[in-house]
Amino acid sequence: MSRNRFFSLLVPALIGLFLFASTRSGDFVYDDRSLISLNPTMQEWSVIGEGFTTPYWELVDESRFGSGFYRPLGAATLGTLWQLGDGSPRAFHWFSILLHSACAALVTSLALALGWQRGLAIGAGLLFAVHGSHAEPVAWISGIPELLATFFCLLSLRSLALFQPLRCGLFLLAAMLSKEVAIGVWLLALAITVLRPKPDLQPEIAHQAASGSTPPAQRRWLTFTSLVVAAAIVYFLRFSAFDSAASGFDRVNTFHALDQGQQVSLSFSLIARYWGFLIWPWPHMPFRPLALGEAADTTRLWLGIVGAVLSLGALVWWFRNRQNRTVLFGLGLLFAGLIPVLNTKALGQYPFEERFLYLPSAGFALVVVALLSRLPKPTWAWAGLLILAIPNAYSAHSGAQHWKTEEALFRWAREMAPNAMTGHIEYGRLMLEQAQNETDWLKRTRLTEYALEAYQESLDVDPDHYFVTAVEREKGNLGLGDALYLDGDFSGAETVYQRVVDHYKFSPIGYLGLANCRAQTAMTHGEAGHYELADRVMAEALGFFDTALEQDPNLDAAMLGKTTALFQLGRFDDALQLATGMFSKDPTHLEAAQLLFSLQVELGQVELAIRTLDYFLEQAPDHPQRDMVQQTIDELRRMHASNPPR
Repeated sequence: MSRNRFFSLLVPALIGLFLFASTRSGDFVYDDRSLISLNPTMQEWSVIGEGFTTPYWELVDESRFGSGFYRPLGAATLGTLWQLGDGSPRAFHWFSILLHSACAALVTSLALALGWQRGLAIGAGLLFAVHGSHAEPVAWISGIPELLATFFCLLSLRSLALFQPLRCGLFLLAAMLSKEVAIGVWLLALAITVLRPKPDLQPEIAHQAASGSTPPAQRRWLTFTSLVVAAAIVYFLRFSAFDSAASGFDRVNTFHALDQGQQVSLSFSLIARYWGFLIWPWPHMPFRPLALGEAADTTRLWLGIVGAVLSLGALVWWFRNRQNRTVLFGLGLLFAGLIPVLNTKALGQYPFEERFLYLPSAGFALVVVALLSRLPKPTWAWAGLLILAIPNAYSAHSGAQHWKTEEALFRWAREMAPNAMTGHIEYGRLMLEQAQNETDWLKRTRLTEYALEAYQESLDVDPDHYFVTAVEREKGNLGLGDALYLDGDFSGAETVYQRVVDHYKFSPIGYLGLANCRAQTAMTHGEAGHYELADRVMAEALGFFDTALEQDPNLDAAMLGKTTALFQLGRFDDALQLATGMFSKDPTHLEAAQLLFSLQVELGQVELAIRTLDYFLEQAPDHPQRDMVQQTIDELRRMHASNPPR
């Protein structure tokens, strides 16, 4: 690689790196938790193999069978980063930053492969590096598959531009195994191969194409074959993972109840909105709810018409100017990245997501800089580029700051998207987690009140005006029940949990909440001396714990509650068996260790009880309550020494 070429690639890469460097200190937020930090599957080397045999979200939870996503390279990357970074989010963020820098350099490299002058190619890479729509995918760890797919797509298109057929197919194979958005680029590469554009290249690239050892017709055939083979491999892998001829593409994860005409209107209105956000990426918003009703239909209709006209016009322009490689690759990439938007049944709860623009923005950068290059003077072109780049850089940097911590993210989400349930629900969940770990009573009460307010606001979102899912409604009600329970309002919490199980039937968390409320009520009766009533209510709690475990056998909290209920009912042998199993499964679980310890003491197995806590300390040497556990051991040893068994 020449020094000039290296410098050309280095400039946009460094700009992209410095712009997002501040995100390196971010935490795991939102989906990062369920996907990575709380997901044992993603924390083992075996996920590299499992990712090829299992749909993406089923790696998190088998119950997420409705998702048709298949991203084995994305999963393998996340699993590898967990191992190499020892579970630190910093490793993931550095990878995202460096991958974004590499993508910015590849935009420049693609422009050079298309025959651009070096200065213009640098400009395209620079505009991509700072584009405002990149705040979410670069700053959010869960956006790594998006970046990975874009990286391989750009490598593939560069290989196609340089007449390297085998590399083109290989890189597209990797892209399609990273994220489904690459399928649009596969269609673009196939169209470019079939249309056979004339090489209006710079002399050195034209010479490279003409002097290759493989004749042009054969090279085109090799490209076509490599693309078909790549698609066949992806289909076979998806077929094996989903065990279906439709290979997961028939799965529906957006139940918006729109008729076919409304879905078409939604698709093209989204394209119009994405175009608008590419031109002016502001304001950022993490969750944009889908508006319903007559007014929303009218807005979508007109936006859909605009989107359809833009799409048709761009397609005609692309076809008529297919001999121009910049139009062929740049405009083609801009629309190829938006092809998944046409499938409204697989867009998720929030159809408009900023991260979906990461790949199309590469085409946007190429098209915009190509248009600027037509200005009469080069200085005008660079002035226009700076006018675009500066506000985009501000948009990207300021937007990325909201993704650093969960509290910052969800506070911002509640402010920017008050009609989206997710921000309220996740903020409530965060407040409850902080309250449970808080020892100061006043702070604990205040955090619980914040959670109650957030969950109530989530349930105030009108489902007649905004699209909400049954899952979100269930989460909102369960969260409200949890907050009431933590606030000590067991009667109110029980009413909410009962409403949940009456409506949803299958709700293990709902039955767990009912069980906990009944158990608390039973203990209240016992403290008042009403022992028969306490036993009867505790037996009801035990039944709810059993129902929760029938619906979700892996619900550890329900198993812990069931064991405690058996203990309270005097069924020590049954309780001991369950407690021993829980502690064997996870000897670092303090509640399981304490419960087993209490049962062993109750049964007179003092030495065994001491060994239980000793083993817990061996397995969890850095546990925050280590001193308290050690104090319990020391006191029991002193008592046992002063009163030895006879």
